[in-house]
Amino acid sequence: MINMTTVLIFAGGSSSRMGQDKSTMYGGVNRIRQECIKANITRIITLCGSEVRRSNFEGDVWPDPEECNSLKDLILWSISQINDDVLLIPCDAFNLTVKGIAELSKQQNCLPLDEQGNRQPLLAKISDVSMLETDAVSLNELFAKFPTYNNQDLASQFNNFNQNSDLKNLRSQ
Repeated sequence: MINMTTVLIFAGGSSSRMGQDKSTMYGGVNRIRQECIKANITRIITLCGSEVRRSNFEGDVWPDPEECNSLKDLILWSISQINDDVLLIPCDAFNLTVKGIAELSKQQNCLPLDEQGNRQPLLAKISDVSMLETDAVSLNELFAKFPTYNNQDLASQFNNFNQNSDLKNLRSQ
């Protein structure tokens, strides 16, 4: 039996290094939601950070629980609320399209490689939560047991954008 995939979009950060709210840049969360819908993802949850950000987003929007003090805590809490496979997507996945989402959703427990050869934990596909290192202190450690998904044709879709200098890796849609 193939599990359904729920997408969790991370849109709660302050984007201080970028200098503006990444959740609205280049079509933002709304564009990512539309790409997920095109990829036949039926459950898309936006993790918005604080309650005051909830109204910034459409669809199923969850504010971060008070007991979550880190992104690792938020990931573990969120997946504990979901019975499906989970695909993580950061709001700064500016290059991600329906093709990348569809390919990641077909995988089992993986972290994709970006164009620079970096594993991207915020684009993890989680099928077996027992593979998570729950006592990890970093996201890379949390996903240490996950195999790498290396698809050179899609690697640019898995780039992340944390500061303005990263925008040189932005692909036109």
